[in-house]
Amino acid sequence: MFTETYKRSAGLVAQISSSIHSLVLTGRQYEASPWEKRMMATAMGLALTNGAMAQGGTAAALEGVQETIITIVQVIFSIILVIGLIRVVMKFVNGAPDALSSLGWLVGGVILWFGFQFFKDDLVGTVGGEGGVR
Repeated sequence: MFTETYKRSAGLVAQISSSIHSLVLTGRQYEASPWEKRMMATAMGLALTNGAMAQGGTAAALEGVQETIITIVQVIFSIILVIGLIRVVMKFVNGAPDALSSLGWLVGGVILWFGFQFFKDDLVGTVGGEGGVR
């Protein structure tokens, strides 16, 4: 749909350009209709804001990707820690000899989780600038 609109507007611009060119060659002044003035103002506005809109779109897309990755990692950590907690509790209830070892691994996982949270905030502050994802 965008391509068709672009082709039609390109054809219209070419037609207007040839009309203006023929008027310049004959020495007459061209009087643009209100519709043509609106089209020219819209085209100029889009041309001026195109660069700013592209930068904003890129930054928003990168923030979205960053937020998605951080969320996925947090969900994976949460699932692993919950499974580890259930296994440790089951080992203590059943009186397994390696229950303390499993508890140590669980504590290590929790420390790793808090370390990830600390470095995530540090990394977002460094890479994401002032408005980083939190």
